[in-house]
Order: sequence, then C-alpha cells, then structure tokens
Amino acid sequence: MQNSHSQIYLPKLTPINKFLIIIASSFFILEFILTKTSTIYLGNILGLSAERIIHGHLYSLITYPFLSHSIIEVILNCLMLWLMGSEFEANWGTKRYLNFILSVVIGGGLLYLGVCILFFSSSPVYSFPLIGLSGIVSSLCLAYAVIFPDRIFSFMMLIPVKAKYFCMILVAISLYQGLSGPTGAGAWGQLGGILSAYLFMILVSNRNFKLLSEKMGQLTQRRSVKKSKAKLTIVKDDNEHPPKYWQ
Repeated sequence: MQNSHSQIYLPKLTPINKFLIIIASSFFILEFILTKTSTIYLGNILGLSAERIIHGHLYSLITYPFLSHSIIEVILNCLMLWLMGSEFEANWGTKRYLNFILSVVIGGGLLYLGVCILFFSSSPVYSFPLIGLSGIVSSLCLAYAVIFPDRIFSFMMLIPVKAKYFCMILVAISLYQGLSGPTGAGAWGQLGGILSAYLFMILVSNRNFKLLSEKMGQLTQRRSVKKSKAKLTIVKDDNEHPPKYWQ
C-alpha cells in the first residue's frame, strides 16, 4: 500500500548557500536595527547604483545582493537558495557553483547599470540602489529549467507548472516590469542575472571550454608544486659504503 502522504525533499545546506543565507539574514537584522536607532540606510552604502559606480564604489557590484527589502523577501529567497542552490552546488562542486553565482551577480549588476546610464541618466533611478537576492534566485530557476525542464513547480504556490514554462513566465514578468517604466528598472538586474546564467551554462558545457579548463588546471597544479631551494650534496664518510648522509 502506497503512502498517501507526500514527502518533501530537503537537500543538505551546502557551504556557499549557507554563507549567502547567513550574510543576507545578518544584513537584514542589521538594517532593521539601524532603521530603528538611526537614519542610516545600508542600501546607500552597499547597494548598486550608476551614480555610486561612477564615483568609484566598485565593491557595490558584489555587495548589493546581500540586502533585502522585506522579511518575506529574505525568507523566500533564502528558502530557494536552500532548495535549489544546494542541489546545484552538490552536483557541480563548490568552485563551479561559486563561479556561477559570481557571474550572475556581476552580469545582472552590469545590465542594470547599463540600462540606468543609457535610459535613466536624468531620472532618480540613476541614483536608486539595486538590492536583493532576486537575481540569483531567478538565475537558479533558469538553470533548473535548463537541466530539469519537465519537473513541476508550483506557480503562485497553487498552480503546478513545468520548470521550463515557469522560467518563461518569470522572464516575461521581469521583462514587462523592466519595460513598464522607471519604477521597474530593478527587473533588469534579474534579467541580466538570467542571461548571465544561460551564457555561463552554455560556456561550461562547451567541449573546447572543458579541454581548456583541464589544461589550465594542470598548468596551475604544476606551478603550485614549489621546487625545493635546498642544495643536496653527499657527505662522504669513509666508514660508510655507500654514503647515506645528505645536506
């Protein structure tokens, strides 16, 4: 007799995703404390905006995902990192998964900056900070749809949809938000992350790229083996045949 109760598979939380969840949660708590005790807004310090990049705050191209707008956003995004991200990191390995995350974060940030500079240079959006893990989560959905296109997602937590169609809906919504006006400019960060994820997956699946990566890995491994600087000479000992002492 089959068990009528459905079981939810919870993958083991992997190192990179654990780090992202801890940092995002910590910054949300810090932001909450600062808003209650001062006028400091972390988005103006760590968020990504064209104005801040022009003034040399390049670090914000990496730090902007760690901030969030609300506790619901933190919970949902961290849950998606756990459920989907941990499966990818376990299958790809920590190094490749980290490269994927960095590509998505930087790619999404660059597209957002490009749109702001080209179309919103005289708008408040030019200085409005982009924050949140949504770009990473959207990219994970894209990767999931590419690898497991026929797996079922729950759209709006109610409607079962195949992963490939869920991703199409996600892209369509983000594109609509991005084209709707300045208020939806942040959607270009998600679209940039999705595009970067797709290009990353095409690149790493290319046979020539795999061969190049293997050669680079072998070359790096050879260089990492340090040659000993010690000069070995035989110390002759008339009483020993053959001599056994080395300096």
